[in-house]
Amino acid sequence: MSTILTVERITAGYGAQDVLFDVSVCISYGEIVAIIGPNGAGKSTLLKVIAGIVRPRSGSILFKGIAVLGMSAQQLTARGLGWVPQEDNIFPSLTVRENLEVGSYLFRQDPRRRIDEVCDIFPQLRDRMKQSAGSLSGGQRQMLAVARGLMMHPDLLLLDEPTAGLAPNLVQMMLEKVNEIALRMGNSVLLVTQTLDALRLSSRGYLLSAGGIKYEDTTDALLSNREVRDLYFGG
Repeated sequence: MSTILTVERITAGYGAQDVLFDVSVCISYGEIVAIIGPNGAGKSTLLKVIAGIVRPRSGSILFKGIAVLGMSAQQLTARGLGWVPQEDNIFPSLTVRENLEVGSYLFRQDPRRRIDEVCDIFPQLRDRMKQSAGSLSGGQRQMLAVARGLMMHPDLLLLDEPTAGLAPNLVQMMLEKVNEIALRMGNSVLLVTQTLDALRLSSRGYLLSAGGIKYEDTTDALLSNREVRDLYFGG
């Protein structure tokens, strides 16, 4: 498979403090790849660098064969990159429909067809179009956040802890939806997670620890690695 994203030797942080050190990852078209690791490892920062939110101090990023380092988040969105942060990922004062419409702000045509498409994946949203997003349950909010991230039909979708804070039955539902998105829409997915079930969804994974890549392997190899299981998934 050809590569949609290549991140090479990224060092980045906030202010004078670096939190990523010489990090390299890649993902192929149609692939689901997981970034795992403990709290504070730099996982969310890595997604923010890729999404154009945080400017790295050094390194390079190729997206669909084009050097994109230095491009704004809006420019990257227009090129086919979608990002769903873990927090502040919906507009609570807007309705469900308005949130989805905001997600299609670069799309110059009537967004109703795209709203229908994302509601085929998340049918619970279809009957809540006029409901305030702030009144949704935690699971429904997360569905809306991911649906909004799909409104521009991204080639690569970045998901930061999409199952965080969800009840166990909703965790499995959300992971099934991520898999459906990749299959139905042909997206590549780069997924930050701390759960074994989310790792099992992916074909490959990177273990990020203290700002650096400690392991890179297939999902099966990571799951069978005793150190990975003992240190990061409690055995």
